[in-house]
Amino acid sequence: MEETVLTIIILENTEHTGLEDTLRSILAQTYSSYKIYYLTHSKDLCIGTDSEKLPPYEILSPEGSVTRSQLYNYALSKIHTPYVLFMEERDTLAPAFIEKAIAGFEAPHFTDDETSPAADISICVGKAYCRNPVVSPKSVEHILSKKYIRKMKIEPLDQDFTPSSGDEPQPEPDSANLLPVRYTYVRDVFSRPDGILITMDGCIIKTEAAKSVGFKDSLTMEEEADFILRFLLKYKSYYAVPGAKYYYYAPRANEVLYHQNAHFDAWYETSMEQFIFPLLDDARKMYGSIPIFLQNYCMFYMNCRFMSNQDNRDKKILLSDRLDTYLSLVTRLFQNIDDEQLLNQSRLPYVTTNPEIRCMYLRIKYGVENVRYDYIPVNSDDPKVMEIGGRDLEMRFGDHLISQLSAHRISINIMNYIDGDLWIDGSLISIFQYGDIRFFATFNGQDYPITDTTAYSQTKYFGVPGYRRLPFFLKFHLDSGKKLQRITFYAKFKGEKFPMKMTFANHWAKLSKSPRYSYWRFNKYLCHHANNGISIKRATTFNVLKRELQLQLQLFHKKDKSPWKFRMLYWLTRPYFRKKRIWLMLDKLYKGGDSAEYLYRYSGKQDDGITKYYLINKNTSDYKKLRRDGFRPLVNGSLFHKLVFVNADILLITNSHLFPFNGYTKETSKYIRGLCNFGSMCLQHGLSVQKCAIAQRRIIDNTMMYFLGSKYEYENLSRHAYGYQGFDMLKLTGIGRYDGLVNQDKKQILISPTWRMYNALPVTTSEGEQRGYNPEFKHTTYFHIYNTLINNEKLIETARKYGYKIKYLLHPIISSQVEDFTPNPELEVIPSVGDLSYEEILTQSSLMVTDYSGVQFDFAYMRKPVVYFHPEDLPPHYEDGVFFYDTMGFGEICRRLDQLVDTLCEYMASGCEMKEMYRLRADDFFAHNDHHNCERIYKEIYNYQKMIDRDKLRPSMSPKGE
Repeated sequence: MEETVLTIIILENTEHTGLEDTLRSILAQTYSSYKIYYLTHSKDLCIGTDSEKLPPYEILSPEGSVTRSQLYNYALSKIHTPYVLFMEERDTLAPAFIEKAIAGFEAPHFTDDETSPAADISICVGKAYCRNPVVSPKSVEHILSKKYIRKMKIEPLDQDFTPSSGDEPQPEPDSANLLPVRYTYVRDVFSRPDGILITMDGCIIKTEAAKSVGFKDSLTMEEEADFILRFLLKYKSYYAVPGAKYYYYAPRANEVLYHQNAHFDAWYETSMEQFIFPLLDDARKMYGSIPIFLQNYCMFYMNCRFMSNQDNRDKKILLSDRLDTYLSLVTRLFQNIDDEQLLNQSRLPYVTTNPEIRCMYLRIKYGVENVRYDYIPVNSDDPKVMEIGGRDLEMRFGDHLISQLSAHRISINIMNYIDGDLWIDGSLISIFQYGDIRFFATFNGQDYPITDTTAYSQTKYFGVPGYRRLPFFLKFHLDSGKKLQRITFYAKFKGEKFPMKMTFANHWAKLSKSPRYSYWRFNKYLCHHANNGISIKRATTFNVLKRELQLQLQLFHKKDKSPWKFRMLYWLTRPYFRKKRIWLMLDKLYKGGDSAEYLYRYSGKQDDGITKYYLINKNTSDYKKLRRDGFRPLVNGSLFHKLVFVNADILLITNSHLFPFNGYTKETSKYIRGLCNFGSMCLQHGLSVQKCAIAQRRIIDNTMMYFLGSKYEYENLSRHAYGYQGFDMLKLTGIGRYDGLVNQDKKQILISPTWRMYNALPVTTSEGEQRGYNPEFKHTTYFHIYNTLINNEKLIETARKYGYKIKYLLHPIISSQVEDFTPNPELEVIPSVGDLSYEEILTQSSLMVTDYSGVQFDFAYMRKPVVYFHPEDLPPHYEDGVFFYDTMGFGEICRRLDQLVDTLCEYMASGCEMKEMYRLRADDFFAHNDHHNCERIYKEIYNYQKMIDRDKLRPSMSPKGE
C-alpha cells in the first residue's frame, strides 16, 4: 500500500458548524494521499454529515487538554506522515491546493530576486482569502497575501526551467487538472523582513520541522502566531505557491471590524506578557538582537490593537488603571523596536503610514517631554511640489522622516452660502503645530489667519485622545460686483511661504477634484476648484452651461454611465422642482415613529406652500400605515427620492450621517454634491446630554438648527467641542415625538437597555439598513447579563402576582439578535423594528428599566418611574456630559442583578408610581411639559425658510404658516 503523505488537522470552532464545507473542499482535491483528524475538546462529540460522499476522518480528543496549544501538540504526536496541513472548521481549500503545494516541495526553489537557488524549505504558503459573508459578499484577499505572495506562471513539469521576469500578473486557469507549478519563490525573512507570516492555517509544513518547534502549552490565545514566528526564527524561510488558494472564515487580527479576539481580555495584557515578550526574549538569545521581521510583526500586532479600539470601536476593556498598565507594556514593547521600524520608514502596507499615529507611537515610547521634531525647508523635484513652487517643509525625528508638508492638504469639509457670505468649515493636520508654523487663507488679496476653533476633532484609541486635527471656520463676504474672487491657502515658516493644496473629501464640501469639472452653482455665483484655489465667478447662462457640458462629457466617457444619466435627468426635471420649497424628513429608514414622522404629520396639515416628504423603506409597516392615513411617504432608493434629495431646501433628521442615509458614499456623492443647496436640522433621536461630539457636532451633517428638549442640552451643546458657539442654531422647542406621549398605562414593565457599538456588526451597506446578525453576540457579557435578568424567577413570579407583563425591547441595532435570548412564556422579547409602535409600548408601560437609553427621557416626560441598571461588569455606554445619573437621574441606580430585581418588585407592589424626588428632577429637566413641540419646531423652520428663499433668489413666502 502506498504511504500516506499528508495529515490534515481540522480544529473545531465554537459552534461546531462548517465541517462539511471543509470536508467537501478536501474531497474536491486532485490529490488523495491524505488522512484527516478532527481535533476537539469534546471526547463524546458526534459530528453528523448529510452525505456519505465525504472523506472519512478520525476524531482526536485528548484527555486533560485545556488550551488549543495542547490540542495541537497532541495532534502532532499522532502524525507520522511527511507533511501536515492545519485548518479550522469552516475553512476551505481551492481546487488543486494540496497538489500544487506538495509538488512545490520537489520543485526548484528560487529566491525572490530570481538569481540563485534557495536552500531546502520546510513550509509552504498559498494565497489567503477571507470568505465570510458577514465581512464581505466577495472573498477578500488578506493584505499579507496580496502584497507578498507573488503571481507566477504555471509551467508543465517537462518544460525547461525559465524564471519569469518582474511581478507582472500571469493568467492562471482555475482548472483542478492543471499540472503543478514548475518552480517556487522563496522568502527569507531575515534578508527580506517585510514579508512576514502571521498564521499557520493554509500552510503545508514538513512534519518533522513542525514537531521540532511545537506549540507553547501555556498560551491561551495566538498560539498559531507564536508557532509560525518561532518556526521562522528557526528555519528563516518559506516558499510561496500563488496558485494554491486558502479560504479562511474567522476574520484575522487586521480585519478590525470583525476580529473576535479583540473582545477578550487576554488579547491585551496577557497576550503581551505570555506571547510577545517571551518570543522577543528567545529571539534575542538566539541572534543577539531582535530580527527585523519580528520587529515588523510587533508593529503589525500593535497596529491591529489600536485600530480595533479606535473611536467607536473601543471595546471598553481597558479602562482607567488597566489602560495605564497596558500602555506601560506598550512602552516596553516599543523600546524593543528600532525607530526605523516604529516609524515605518519602509512604508510597509500592513503597518500604519499615518504620521499622526507614528508621532503618537513616539510619545508612547519616549514620553511626551522627550519627543522633539526638526522642521527643515528643502528643495523638491517632486512634480506635484514643483507645481506649487518646488519648495517643501520636512518634519523629522532625528534621522527619520515623519512627514512632508506637501503630503497634506487643507481639507474643505463644508461650504455654505448664507445671506451674502461664504462659510467654510475645514481642518488641517496638527503635527506641524509643534513647530513655529502658521496657516493662512487668502481671499481677494487679503490674508485671513487660520485659527483653531477647538471643536471636537479627536481620534481616540481605547477611549483616550491619540491626536486631533485642527478645525477652522472662515467667513468671506462675497462682492457681487467682482467677476472673479479667489480663495487660496498657504503655510508660513520663518518668513517663507509654502502654498498648500486642498481637498474636498466631505459630502458637504460642494466640490470635488474628481470629476475634474465639478462645480457648485448658488445664488448669483458659480464656484469651482482651479489653479490650487477656489474660484468664485458671477454665474451666467453661458459659463454654467459650459461647465455642465464639460462635466457631462467627462461623465459620459466613464464606464459607469449612471452619474451621467442622473445629471441629465436632474436638468430635465429641474423646471418641475425649481420653484418648489422642499422639506425632506427621515428617521431610521427601516423604522418610523420618531420625531421626523411626528413633524411630518403635523407640518403636512399646514397650508404654507411647502412640499414635505417623509422617507422610509417601502416594505415597512410604517410606510403602509402612513399610506392608510392619507400621506404619501417617499420610497427610499427610488429615482424620485434621489431627485427630491438634490432639490431639497432643508433635510430634517433624527440620526446623524445624512448622506449615507440617502444612499451616498463619499465616492458617489462627488457627482451630485454641487447640486445640493441644503443644510440639515436635527430633530433628535435621543437627548444630547452626554459627551456626544463625535456624532452630534455641527459639521457632521452641516447642521443649521438643533431642536432641544432641555436647558441642560443647551448647556452641553454650547461647549466649544460641538461647534455651535457663535451661531444661533440651538432651539429650546421640545422634542417632536413627545407630542404622542400620553399615558395609557396597561400594567407592563418595559426593559429597554441601549446597545454597545462593539457588540453589533458594523454597517456594511447603508446607514438606513438594519444591522445583520452577529453570531458572536450570545457570547458577550451584555447578552449574558440581560438574558439572566429576563429569566429571573423572582421577577417573573412577582409580576405574575401583581398582574404585570414584562417586555424586553431590543434596541434597533441589535434587534436581529432576538433569537439568541432564552424563550420565556412569561416575558416577551421584542425587536424594535417591523410593526412595533414606540408610542404604544411607551405609553402603555408602567415602569422602565434602562441603562443609558434615550427613551428614559420619553418615560420621564410622562412622569413615569425609571430604574437604571448599571451592571458592574459592563462599562458605561456614554461619557457624562451635563447629565449625572446619581444627582439628576429619574430613578434608582442598581448595579447588581439582585438589587435591580428587589427594586422592581417593590415598585410593582406599590403600583409603579414615580417618587416625588424624581418627579421634581423631571420638572427641572424639561423645558416644556405639553404636547405642542412640533408646533414650536415648525415655526422655527418656517422662519428659516425665508432666508433660504432670499439666498435662492425666490419671491417672499406668504404668511400662511405663521
